[in-house]
Parts: sequence; structure tokens; C-alpha cells
Amino acid sequence: MEIAGIYNSLAEALNSRYRTDELKPLVAAISSEVPGTKVERIKTLVAALLQNTQAIFAKLSPLAGHAVEETTHTWDGHFHGQMFRAKYSASPWSSTQDKQGQRVDKADLLTLFIIDNRIPGELLKKLRDIVPHPPADEIRYIENGPGKECMVRETSGEAFANAAMVLQLTGEQKIRVGAKTGRATAASVTMISEQLSAGDWYNDEEIGPMQAFAWPLLLQGGGLAKIAGTGLELTPAGVKARKTNLAAGIKTIWNKWEKSTLIDEFSRVTAIKGQKSSGGRTMTSPAKRRPMINMLLKELTPGKWIAIDELARLLQSRSAYAFSMTNYEWKLYFADQQYGHIDYNDTWSLLQLRYLLLYLFEYCATLGLLDVAYIDPRFARPEFHACWGADELEFLSHCDGLKHIRINDLGAYVLGHEDAFAVARDTTAIYDFEGRDIVFVGDAEISPGQTLFLDKIGKRLEVDRWRLSAATLMQTVSGGASLVDIQTTLAAASSAPLSQELEELFREVEQRSTAFVEVGRTILIECSPEMRNQVLKGKTISRLCMPAGDRYLVIFPGKEKLFVSAVEALGYSIAVDPKVQP
Repeated sequence: MEIAGIYNSLAEALNSRYRTDELKPLVAAISSEVPGTKVERIKTLVAALLQNTQAIFAKLSPLAGHAVEETTHTWDGHFHGQMFRAKYSASPWSSTQDKQGQRVDKADLLTLFIIDNRIPGELLKKLRDIVPHPPADEIRYIENGPGKECMVRETSGEAFANAAMVLQLTGEQKIRVGAKTGRATAASVTMISEQLSAGDWYNDEEIGPMQAFAWPLLLQGGGLAKIAGTGLELTPAGVKARKTNLAAGIKTIWNKWEKSTLIDEFSRVTAIKGQKSSGGRTMTSPAKRRPMINMLLKELTPGKWIAIDELARLLQSRSAYAFSMTNYEWKLYFADQQYGHIDYNDTWSLLQLRYLLLYLFEYCATLGLLDVAYIDPRFARPEFHACWGADELEFLSHCDGLKHIRINDLGAYVLGHEDAFAVARDTTAIYDFEGRDIVFVGDAEISPGQTLFLDKIGKRLEVDRWRLSAATLMQTVSGGASLVDIQTTLAAASSAPLSQELEELFREVEQRSTAFVEVGRTILIECSPEMRNQVLKGKTISRLCMPAGDRYLVIFPGKEKLFVSAVEALGYSIAVDPKVQP
């Protein structure tokens, strides 16, 4: 017995799906004689299709032919209309209008191959040997770049400065967060906003903070910070990223964020209610969605602009990228739970598209992986106004204004296109170097974040001039900053290399800062002069310690257990507190 809608027998499929009068034009399209009964018409169609498969396939229109190709080779016999329309920008079905003016699919040869959105099993076997594979789907980039209506931000240099800033604030335990949510408090978000290198994407209270909201979450999700009481503190990975390599730290964040469940980015779409229903199980885990988008990002060519609409098309055209947003879509609604259910509408643009916008704009671009071109989100994507209860909203997501993205140099490194990250100098320089002085030469007013950065590494001499010295840099390094990242940040914002005087200064400070290096805590042992001398003469035990005066020995870090065993081998006992060990 056949499962409803899934047929192995071509005859069974035709009999179940079509009426006698619907079969008549189909028979006429492939045979000079049209039998009068349904049974005979089906026999004629089956014989023709199975004996002259290739000839009948050749009669299909180009779009219909692609539909059979995709269904045969891409979708294993099951036609996916949304994916097809996304790839070919059209439907393969011929259409007409019924008496009410509604569009209906017209019976044509394609309806002999794809029946109830499937190719019957016995026909599918023949088609696999006859039908060519469908054409590859090409990614369509924007050759001339974003339009003049867009604001364009190149983000890698900004992200470096902002990452250094939030890591410093975290190291100073100045960022306060909710103990359960991990979200920064309003006061902390305001503090971060005021220090962002080039400001947030929008300076608009109605749109609200984006980068300042995302950074504390990214640090936690990326394993660089953790909650301690009511605030954040750096993890060892965060300390390392701050001191040695910010680019590697950003890559760590992005890799770990993919599986983070700290926040569902879509929760920022507050106009869609019901997300927390069913005990929080209404929405799927974001850890199941991000890998699909990341897979697509890795396929993009760095340095080329691409429209968000093209990314949306690609996500819908390939089954490998498909991801679900909900477990119970019918529980989501606008305004009123009785009348505003979103599943009365096509939900892809409401759910998947909005998630894509949020993920790319608020998180990937904040990390500096993507350059962005965007407009005001108000009425940028108004298709949701057709939904009951949403017609008065100006935007569904504060990220609705994102129009185009481009994978930049930092993104190429993080996404695996490049093995290392090399800072590209900014052609629109904001810093110049005169001796040991840094001069701000930007066209716009210097931002609070840039002022904070320069104040920490140098002494302000004039409104636009800071002087670096060994003392100022040593103080900054002592606070946990990295000389490499300071140089990288300066280089990224200048069209000229560092002056010779600054190069010499950085070398001097590097030598000073590495002259004394902590290698671990040690244990001081008091003993008699005789035992001290016996230990220092022992071939094995002498390698585990060193003398400290006439009556003391210092155990080397990490050698405590071996030292205790060696002392016991000499016939003595010694107690070493394990809590003192590093």
C-alpha cells in the first residue's frame, strides 16, 4: 500500500492525483490518440513516459527541465518549491487563473514528472540515468559597491580598539551584568557606548545600543570573561588575548560563539511574542542555526560586497544551509495571542531573515569580521506590515537597515581564508607620528574611545597631541595591555609607519617589560645547615631546589611532590601544604 503522497508506481500516482478531464490534455501532449476512459489514459501516459522518457523530458520548458533536474539529483525525488524559486527566481509551473482570479498551476508536461511534489519511484530510477545534473548556483556579488544611500563602516580597526577597551574594563571589573542572563546593566551599556572607537552603528535611543549590548555577551560566550558576583572578570584566555594577540582572541570568540547558548540573538525581536512559551522550547537552539550561516560566510570571497537579499536567497536555495527557527511556530504572535499568530503568513522573512540580520550586524560586524553598509531601519523592510498587529511598527528588528556586507581582512583570517592576520593601513588616516608624539589628524571629531586609548598610552600635551614615554607605556603594560596590540591599533589607523623614535621606544619597553618574568610561586623550607648541605650535594634532590641563605632552601615551582619524595628517601619527613602549590 502506498503512503499518501509518496508513490513508487507512476500509474498509482496519476490515478490518485488527476481526474479524467485533467489527464486528457496531458495525453494529447504526448500521443496522437486520446482514449476515452481514465484507465486507458493512464496506461497510455505510463507507457509513453517509461519508454520515451528522454524524448518527453526534452519537450519541457527550460525552467521545468531544471525542476526535474533538481528534484532528481538534488532533492532525491522530492520537489522543494521555495528552494527552486530562490535559485531560479521563478516558479517552474505554468499557471492560469481560476474563476475567482486566484493563480492555479496549469496542467502541463511537468505535472507528469512531479506529482504531489514528488517523482514516483519507478520514474525516478529512469531519470537518474537520463537527466543531467542541474547548473551550479552562482553567488552574485555587487560589482560597484553599496549605493550612496548607505552608511559604510569598515570594522576591523574599530573592533580591535573596542576589544581592547572592553577587555580592559573587564579586567578592571567595571562591567556589571545580570547574574542569570549575563547581559550588561543599562549603566554598563552606557559606559561601553561612550567609549566605542567610532560609536555604535546608530546614535538613536529608539533603535538602541547594539555593539555595546553585544560585547559583554561575546566575551562570555567566547570564553574570555566570566561572571563573578555582579560583574565580569577575565578568564585566563581573556588575559592572554589582552596581553598577546587580539586577533587570535577575536577568532576564539567567533569559534566558541557558534555553540553558545548564552543568548538567542532573535530574542531582541521583542515585537514577536511567545518566544519563551512551552518552558522555553518554542524556539530552536541558536547553536543549531549559526553553523548554517557560518558555512555560507566561509564560501564568500573576501573583499567583495554582497547584498543581504542575495545571502537570503542562497540560504533558501540550498538544503545544506536550511535551518529551523522554531519547534512550535504557531505559538508566536504579534500583539494578541488569539488573532496575531505569525503562521498565518510566510514566516521566512519574519524569522530566518531577521535572525540573519541580527547575527551578522549585531555580532559578526561588532567583532570586526564584516564591513557593513546600512540605512535607517525604519521602514527598510516593511513586508511584515501585512501581519495582523504589526502594521504600526516602524521596524521589526533594529537590524532591518543592514543592506550589504563584505568580509574584510580580519574576517578572512577568522573564517579561515588566511592563516595569519596582517593589519592593513587605513588610507583615511586618523593618526600621524612626529618623534614620540601621536597627532590626531582625523576629519571628524575624536571619539571618546580613541581619547581613552591615547590617554592610557601617553600624556596629553594639546587637544590633538599625545606624547609617549617609557613610563606611560610601562604603566599600560603593567595594567595588562599588550605592546603588540598597541602597535597594531596605531598602525591600523595610520597611513604611515611608526616613527623611528616610536619604534625605538617600543623596543626599549619590550626589553624592560620582559626583564623580570613571574614563573610561579615557590615554597621556602627551613632546615639545619647540615641537612641543607646534604640536600645540595644530592644528585637528584639538588635539581629540585636552590639555596637561600644558610638555613633555607627554595623548592622550584612544580617540583614540590618530587622534593617531598626525595626527602623521604633520605629517611626524613616533610609536610608541604598543597594549597600553597601553584
